[in-house]
Amino acid sequence: MKIETQHLPYPIIHSLLTDPAFSLVLEHCLDEPELIEGFTKIYGVALPRKPTSPIIAMVDEATGWRDEQYNKFFIEFIPFVHRCVYLPLQGKLEVEEKAL
Repeated sequence: MKIETQHLPYPIIHSLLTDPAFSLVLEHCLDEPELIEGFTKIYGVALPRKPTSPIIAMVDEATGWRDEQYNKFFIEFIPFVHRCVYLPLQGKLEVEEKAL
């Protein structure tokens, strides 16, 4: 069985590593349940469910299910935030700075 891994595009990795503002925007987006709910509806990828018992948590961890679900979510969510939230905010700030 071959496991395929997906990676974030290089420009997004670069932003994550070099621009603390992008990490901050990403954190704030994760704190917005409405944004995550809308993203889930559009992209069909959700954050993993919270385990309902310690045994389920252990099984999810042992089988790798939870990590796989987080990877699927973040491979889609991080580029979404970069494209739809971060870049427009960055552009708006640049325009405002030039106006000063």
